[in-house]
Amino acid sequence: MTSGIEMQKTINCLFCEKLMLPSSEIVACLFCGKTEKADYVCPNGHYMCENCRLAPSDKIIKTVCLTTQEMDPLKTAILIMKHPAVQIHGPEHHYLVSSVLLSTLRNLRKFKVDNTAFDEAIARGKRVLLGSCGLWGVCGAAAGVGIAISIVTKATMLSDKERSLSMQATSGALSKIAKIGGPRCCKASVFAAIEAAAAFFERELNIKFPSLKKPRPCYFKDLNKECLRDRCSYWR
Repeated sequence: MTSGIEMQKTINCLFCEKLMLPSSEIVACLFCGKTEKADYVCPNGHYMCENCRLAPSDKIIKTVCLTTQEMDPLKTAILIMKHPAVQIHGPEHHYLVSSVLLSTLRNLRKFKVDNTAFDEAIARGKRVLLGSCGLWGVCGAAAGVGIAISIVTKATMLSDKERSLSMQATSGALSKIAKIGGPRCCKASVFAAIEAAAAFFERELNIKFPSLKKPRPCYFKDLNKECLRDRCSYWR
């Protein structure tokens, strides 16, 4: 039987897959930024604190989005999607998109985005049905773009321009996701939704994100048994 110590020696880094090594350093958690003494750190310095390691998907999404200073929503999204609580496919991607967009807008100081905005984004995203892309023809990642627009513009069903902006943003993201093809890939949908959102913010609201990480080749391609491979523009 393998001992606990021997098992720990085989742990690989979540971010770069290098073997984790024993440590006594004070390091910062990549998810929440908290500094503490680490028992294990990878050779590249990657570390995740115990609270973040055990967090469910909604909590880790909110934690990262509240604490990061990142102004690239794709970088934030990719970091979150590497967390073990975020499945290769799952409904958490619906509110991941809205949350990382809200976080970016807050860091750019383009809208007043308080902590309750993330609670609202997560609550709305959770109401989007699992499999809605096939059952409704509405991908939850695209809906996440509309949710973010709705929250920052305070849109309601009685709004004028704000309501239209939310639907236009969702429509643009949905169109970009639909062009990828199927079966579904939540990672590709997140990439496409955020890229579409960035173009929308610049075109309609004159808000330009400083940069967008190129999510190519896809970090998650070997984890998706239904990967479209060279049919997907994010594959390589």
